[in-house]
Amino acid sequence: MKLTQGIFIVIHILSVAAMVILLLTQAGKEVKRVPKGFLHSGLTALVAGIVMVAIHPSLHKSDPIHYGVLNMGTIFVKLVFLLVILYLAFTNEKKESLSRGNWWTLLGLTVVNIALAGSLK
Repeated sequence: MKLTQGIFIVIHILSVAAMVILLLTQAGKEVKRVPKGFLHSGLTALVAGIVMVAIHPSLHKSDPIHYGVLNMGTIFVKLVFLLVILYLAFTNEKKESLSRGNWWTLLGLTVVNIALAGSLK
């Protein structure tokens, strides 16, 4: 299970990093759009996060000192942020352009979600 958790942590981190990088590729453009692959990266991060939360109890049971109890409040807030990010991206994916406010909201929520991940330890 430790190996499985490690694999999904790497997948989750790479997915969230891809979300930030894809948004930043739009920074210099006059007309911003939801980048191709952004939704895919977000959904991959969502699935990887759910898997990590799902396998944590078995790790906690085998080694409660090393794998403490999860802070479900923080995980819930991260889930809500990610769902809002995915909703905004999905509703604006087919549009000709992404408003400046929506782009900043997507980037801000993604960065705050990363900061919340640091508070889980």
